[in-house]
Amino acid sequence: MLPSKYSPVSLPVALLGLMLIWLLLSLFIGLPPFLDAMFGLFHWGFALEVGFAFAVIALVQMRREAVPNWLIHLFAAIGTFLLALRLADLTAQSVVNRSLNMFLDVSLLPALWDVAVTLLGRLVAFGAVTGVALMLVLFYVLAVWGLRRASGLLATGQARRSFALVCVAGIVVFTAQRTVFAEVPGWRPFGASASLVFHQQSERLVGTIVRRATFRADLARDPADAIPQDRILADLGDRDVLIVYVESYGVTALDEPSYAEVVMPRLEELDNVAAQTGFEVTSGRMVAASVGGQSWLNHATLSSGRFVDDQTLYALFLSERPRTLVHDFEATGRRTVQLKPAITMPWPEGQRLGYQATWEAADMGYEGPEFYWGIVPDQFALDFFARTELEIENRPPVFASLALISSHAPWLPVPDVVEWDELGDGSVYERWTRGAPEARVVWRSQDRVREQFALSIAHSIDVVAKFLRDRVDTDALVIVLGDHQPAPLVTGPDASRAVPVHIFSGDREVLEPFSEIGFVPGILPEREPEGGDAALPRMDDFRPFLLDAFSREPLPGS
Repeated sequence: MLPSKYSPVSLPVALLGLMLIWLLLSLFIGLPPFLDAMFGLFHWGFALEVGFAFAVIALVQMRREAVPNWLIHLFAAIGTFLLALRLADLTAQSVVNRSLNMFLDVSLLPALWDVAVTLLGRLVAFGAVTGVALMLVLFYVLAVWGLRRASGLLATGQARRSFALVCVAGIVVFTAQRTVFAEVPGWRPFGASASLVFHQQSERLVGTIVRRATFRADLARDPADAIPQDRILADLGDRDVLIVYVESYGVTALDEPSYAEVVMPRLEELDNVAAQTGFEVTSGRMVAASVGGQSWLNHATLSSGRFVDDQTLYALFLSERPRTLVHDFEATGRRTVQLKPAITMPWPEGQRLGYQATWEAADMGYEGPEFYWGIVPDQFALDFFARTELEIENRPPVFASLALISSHAPWLPVPDVVEWDELGDGSVYERWTRGAPEARVVWRSQDRVREQFALSIAHSIDVVAKFLRDRVDTDALVIVLGDHQPAPLVTGPDASRAVPVHIFSGDREVLEPFSEIGFVPGILPEREPEGGDAALPRMDDFRPFLLDAFSREPLPGS
């Protein structure tokens, strides 16, 4: 049993002490979901979860005069768990611009650790993790102390009765906040946001299980099933089809003026190169499945025609192995290839995607320096692909998915585009790493981070321009798109989830069907529509569109 070891105090002092302890604990378990709201107006409020713990302590004291130790520690443990949830939710909002989903995000912890090491350095990343763990331990100790102190302050019947009135007033105010003043902006003195997060996690668990069942049922129906085998993508003939993903290339790069002044001239040059080489181009916007990372979700979404927007669905996608563009194009006699210059560890999942060939970083003969996250620079990777797949005599047509990585965070250093014969084994890239700033230095300044983002996107566009001009036949269909928007640090809050898409071909007739999904001639897509993302096609619309647009029965007599 926990004795009341504190000296009796006057009623005003007792109530003031209780409110101060309540507010102190509330500041922890009531953490806002965004960093810029920390210690803002809405952070300063009384968490009903803490008030509930005080009320239970008061009720126990009415009957037993002393509070069991285990109850104090139980409430402290619950509070620590709620704080951990808030920290995890804050991290999810800051990194991938969405709320936490515990059921899914546990699998992303290794990737989060890799990103932290890349951006902050191993020592700082370890310090950050240690700091979070220490914060949870210290909060537990603080909560035990606070609850014990509250028990002492509630030792008298007068204090308990007065606190009961405070609780009733708090519930009345909280109810008014949620009903009468629900649409009125302003400070909320009482809240239960920590419990709300726990409730949301429970709902997401149930929702995730339901979505898995729905997704599994959807996999049983495929848009290719209704198309005769000899008509699947028949209107594309035997041309090469290349899908080029530019890492972190979102519409923010075009819509935000500070980025556009760097990126737009490179796009205009890409347009000029395409015209000089004989390519026509049409462009549009598509909504990606993720933001700030998890590129594989978007690759799976585009390829399968299903909206694979979380890790559970992706795992189900891999296990079920549904039909995708890979199988569609393989059925036309094309060689199917994926280029993955960032893959450096064993990747058995890659074989489940169905490609006939998978080229990873170790296959490319790159002996140059690592560019932080981007192991093999874009131009070197595309040179390897061209030499290995495009420039082979008597080869079949190719369907390829090419994942460029140089524009991945931390977006430095940014090399120049060189002549192909200068690439060698990649040692040429040493010149851009010597004296380059450390990622953790750049990431101390949001302005420098944003500057490097724009420069890295511009570099990848330059690489694509040189690749189109020198290594790709104009008869090919080349689809260049961003895999997802960058993190909210770059886009700002509530940004569109869309990415630019540019379609190149020397045959104007091949590009004409893309107008059906809102694409327009030229290198620039139309501005964001009035309806926002809801008015745009999503990545999962792309495969059904291709199948419909290029598998139609020819008109009689044609």
